[in-house]
Amino acid sequence: MSLALIVLTWGRCAGQTPRKQANLRKFSSDSLKACFDDAKICGTDNVYDISDELARRLPKLPAEQLVACFEDWKICGVGEEQANGWPISDELARRGNPHNLLVRYWNEPKWTIRGGIEHLAYHFDNPEVASFMRRVLSKHVEDGEDLYWPVNYLAKKGDPVALRELSTRRYRNQGCLQYETSVALFGKWKYRPAIPYLVETALYDFCGNISDAAKNSLQAMYPGSPKQFDDLEAVQHYFCGRAKKEGLQVSCEAK
Repeated sequence: MSLALIVLTWGRCAGQTPRKQANLRKFSSDSLKACFDDAKICGTDNVYDISDELARRLPKLPAEQLVACFEDWKICGVGEEQANGWPISDELARRGNPHNLLVRYWNEPKWTIRGGIEHLAYHFDNPEVASFMRRVLSKHVEDGEDLYWPVNYLAKKGDPVALRELSTRRYRNQGCLQYETSVALFGKWKYRPAIPYLVETALYDFCGNISDAAKNSLQAMYPGSPKQFDDLEAVQHYFCGRAKKEGLQVSCEAK
């Protein structure tokens, strides 16, 4: 991945303010992609504007070219990143039924493309996609993301296998806001095997959103627990105590 795309992704995550947009519509897509490395070509080094203009052109690209972009972002000039909203799979999903790509997945040798097809499938809530995600999980297919999206998709439906996978802690490499939604699923589905993970680890997470999601999940699983606590330490001690009284093997300090 080029330095320009890395800077683009980091900048958006950091909330940088884009500069004034240049008039880039008159340039060909090839010129714009070359402009990432040589600003003289299109007269700007604003990678935000260049990327946005290339993303605007995605609807004009054939599906096969979009799929190839999962493997090589330079083909489209836009990468499949959470920071920029999954533009490639978003466009493929906008075009409708993903059936053909779900079939292709099982003979696709490139894990980058398999991962992109998983992103595409994640957009759809139907029996075919649910069955696809279960098969991906059961086969332990390599997708470059440790199967997080199939796991999270199924966990949203209350699938106990997926919820168990989420509670293994290995998906904390996801971003704060995304992983918060995963932690909230334990409370939604009252998935009690996740309690040790919540009280030992998630409550102590440096991301406040995740810590709050863990507290809310534990409150859902322990009816009658306090609605408010004086501080985070009180939350941790209280739920540690509840878990120990339940007979769970947890390593934490209780009141």
